[in-house]
Amino acid sequence: MYWADNIASKLSGKQVIATGITPSGHIHIGNARETLTADAIYKAYLKRGGEGELIFIADTFDPLRKLYPFLPKEFEQYIGMPLSEIPCPEGCCQSYADHFLNPYIESLEDLGIEIKVYKADECYKKGLYDEKIDMALKNREKIREILNKFRKDPLPGDWFPIFMLCENCKSLKTKVLNYDGEKVKYVCEKCGYEGEAKPYKGRAKLPWRVDWPARWSIFKVTLEPMGKDHAAAGGSYDTGKLIAKEVFNYEPPMKVVYEWIQLKIGDKAVPMSSSKGVVFAVKDWTHIAHPEILRFLILRSKPSKHIDFDLKKIPDLVEEYDRLEEFYFENREKELDEEGYEKIRIYETSTPKIPEKKPINVPYRFCSIIGQLAYKDGDIDMEKVFEILKRNNYNIEEFDDLSLKRLKERLIMARNWALKYGEKLVIISEEEAKEIAKKLKEKQREWIKYFVERLKEIEFDALNIHELIYQTAKELGLNPRDAFQASYLILLGKKYGPKLGSFLASLGKEFVIKRYLSVIE
Repeated sequence: MYWADNIASKLSGKQVIATGITPSGHIHIGNARETLTADAIYKAYLKRGGEGELIFIADTFDPLRKLYPFLPKEFEQYIGMPLSEIPCPEGCCQSYADHFLNPYIESLEDLGIEIKVYKADECYKKGLYDEKIDMALKNREKIREILNKFRKDPLPGDWFPIFMLCENCKSLKTKVLNYDGEKVKYVCEKCGYEGEAKPYKGRAKLPWRVDWPARWSIFKVTLEPMGKDHAAAGGSYDTGKLIAKEVFNYEPPMKVVYEWIQLKIGDKAVPMSSSKGVVFAVKDWTHIAHPEILRFLILRSKPSKHIDFDLKKIPDLVEEYDRLEEFYFENREKELDEEGYEKIRIYETSTPKIPEKKPINVPYRFCSIIGQLAYKDGDIDMEKVFEILKRNNYNIEEFDDLSLKRLKERLIMARNWALKYGEKLVIISEEEAKEIAKKLKEKQREWIKYFVERLKEIEFDALNIHELIYQTAKELGLNPRDAFQASYLILLGKKYGPKLGSFLASLGKEFVIKRYLSVIE
């Protein structure tokens, strides 16, 4: 059974499935795993006829913890202040929090996620946390006792489960001195200001290990995906479930633990981290691939399985999705075994807007070549694209509106990928090609001369060219590998390249014949 269906089968009654993030930096696809996991379970539960709600809580009231590598030096003054109260780093949004949160929230629509968004600072300021703050202060000894069970160094007796917002510098780095049942007396550890205030309506914040169980009870959360750090023994879920039960009188939500997504950098896979600048931001995904490809990357695996994400492997990932789409349309109305049905469910979960019929897909890797060859005046020249596709044995008449729309988008995305993460297609000059040709083996030069003469005789399309390469090499007693290498060298200046038959067809007959002839003159 598909993992999301398996979890959904264990649920009953109305479910409030929660997810969230602290927008302290660029929100990356590792963060998106939590949101997409929640969405998959939510949709699986609705598919079973269940009733539910999907919510997102942005921790905009969390403090800036340090000067991150991507911040200017002057932001050091804001350390300790809530993210919602810090200016936007680029002056384009209302706050620091919005600067990093807004692009992610906007990307959720592209990802097919309908979700109710709450901002923590607004919730605190509206008084949603006031009752829980009061309960936490009245039960501070019980909370301290719970937390100390899991701490090596116990919290001191004068500890309070709250941070006051300094009236002078807006820092949350404050120490509570006293609570008289109505007002809290505090001292700011940053500026030294001493003040007294009621800890409500955004004047105070609960520490994370108390805030989390408080919000479960505020929003009636029944299930929440969480990273393995929170779910580890003695982690914030272990303390949170006790605080939820013993302080807030609330049954803690079911946990779904997910593994990290690691970013492949060279031969190493490094866990993504906004604070360390090891990220691939969700907002950047649609520059290189359709949103359903990201959903597929994350949702095809159980949450407990770690994912290594390699930007160089995007074409392979898209190809896997294309094969899955083909399987879906060929088998969706058939009786399938468990493995086959799981494939159907992976496609359905990965694809929020399933088309009525299967679109025609041009392979992503091929699109990365066409996109570069057909790029003109800041856009893709679709007439040139159609010419290339015809020479590569595609029937353009078969492309419906959706297929054409997807093709144009994929051409742009694949070109973007190739220029930044793949290989930029650079056809070397004729002069350079001639110099390279002089260094080829005599047999290779003989093949080039023979091949180009035979090339003039055939219908110029990818299949015919591919067959001719092998046929002419065989007739001359040349290893086909040497024929391929010679071709790549006089076109790209290196011994490898795209599928040669398709590549030559894409370049056009006139150019190819001219280039091959020129190097043996």
